Amino acid sequence: MDYAPRTMMEMSVAFLAFLMAAGTGLLLFENGASLNTLAYVSGQAQERSLHQTASPIVSDGTMSGAEVLHALARLEEGDADMLVDGVRYAAPLEREQLRMAGISLQAKYVPEYERDAAGHLLRLVLRRVP
Repeated sequence: MDYAPRTMMEMSVAFLAFLMAAGTGLLLFENGASLNTLAYVSGQAQERSLHQTASPIVSDGTMSGAEVLHALARLEEGDADMLVDGVRYAAPLEREQLRMAGISLQAKYVPEYERDAAGHLLRLVLRRVP
């Protein structure tokens, strides 16, 4: 085979490999863009007034002191008040208030939920289990 046809075939194979790589890159870019759009749309569709709460892991319905302290730290403006052993906590809370709260991390607390007639949470009362 002469030099010119051989070079032409090598260039054709190289060009074909380049087209395949460019096409694959374009497909990956489009797939990433569509996943990004899907994540953005589903993020906009979420209900922002819902907050994740600490659910008791143990089946007896109690919460640990660490879970109570975590719930207090996540208390935001407009949330229901929390009463822990008779002490009322309302948003906004400063970090110093949480440090001085005196909540035992190893203690167990029993939650009681006070709701209005429509079912909205008014107050969360937590009492230490003896």
